[in-house]
Amino acid sequence: MQTFQLGTGLKVNFNKSCLIPINVDEGKAQNLAAVFCYQLESLPFTYLGLPLGTTKPKVIDFAPLVVRIERRLTSNASFMSYGDRLTLVNSVFSSLPTYYMCTLMLPKTVIDNIDRARRHCLWRGSEVNSNKRSLAAWDKVCKPKRKGGLGVLNLTIQNHALLIKFLDKFYNKKDLPWVNLVWSAYYGNSVPHLTNLKGSFWRRDICKLIDVFRGIAKCNLKCGNTCSFWYDVWDDQPPLFHTMPRLCSFAQNQNASISDFLSIEAEGNFTLPLSAQAFQEFQELTSSLLDIELVNENDVWSYIWGNMKYSSQKFYALNFRVIKP
Repeated sequence: MQTFQLGTGLKVNFNKSCLIPINVDEGKAQNLAAVFCYQLESLPFTYLGLPLGTTKPKVIDFAPLVVRIERRLTSNASFMSYGDRLTLVNSVFSSLPTYYMCTLMLPKTVIDNIDRARRHCLWRGSEVNSNKRSLAAWDKVCKPKRKGGLGVLNLTIQNHALLIKFLDKFYNKKDLPWVNLVWSAYYGNSVPHLTNLKGSFWRRDICKLIDVFRGIAKCNLKCGNTCSFWYDVWDDQPPLFHTMPRLCSFAQNQNASISDFLSIEAEGNFTLPLSAQAFQEFQELTSSLLDIELVNENDVWSYIWGNMKYSSQKFYALNFRVIKP
């Protein structure tokens, strides 16, 4: 640390530093804390404003966020018009949870508490004991204005939209330490959404959105090891599980990736003999695979809005596309 201090000119603030041991004897931890003049603490703790620990954060760990939002219910709201309160809700109350939602899946209880504060600000101002009724259902309030709502942010959808960016980086195998670690440690050449959930609580929460991700994305084949041969959309084809159900029922490995399927002779992927209907589908399949050639590059996942770049804003708008004003 002294070398770091001399090299950067930054001085360690011991009053803001602490030692958090993991699988370390208590006596040894106390000795280390005494040597470095650190306070001894334990998991979970707050790091960069977020709860950090080895287990999933509890609702109580999000209490600072809820308290911070409730404190914004100032007395000035009583003197504001409904339009001013709507601006306050959109610019302040809906923005405060964004930092949390970019990293963590907020529990439903936390979102409900935040929504209660936003409803209170919009309809009742700062009057805690007010009996005023809401002038519109909250679901309608959270619709975009062009769909007949007030444009208040739906926190659940926004939370999902911000977290799916991690799946975009993961499936496209971006050159990031955590992406490389997860692929090498848990999946190798396996298709992630066809295996059991693995990894930390954070990884498991992100994986709960995989079906949503697959619903808005398709695989543009390169190496073919991130995409399911039977169940995913690839090269603008609907899933073969739907178009060739009889042939799929004869597949020896229905969880095979495209690279695994094409690595052996076509007949070797099926349990023989095939039925007449399955054989007809097999002939159609073999003819459609003649033009496919895999290359030693990472697969590229593109999105239904016609772009290879993921956009949380476009995903959010997509959830209200079928709603008529």
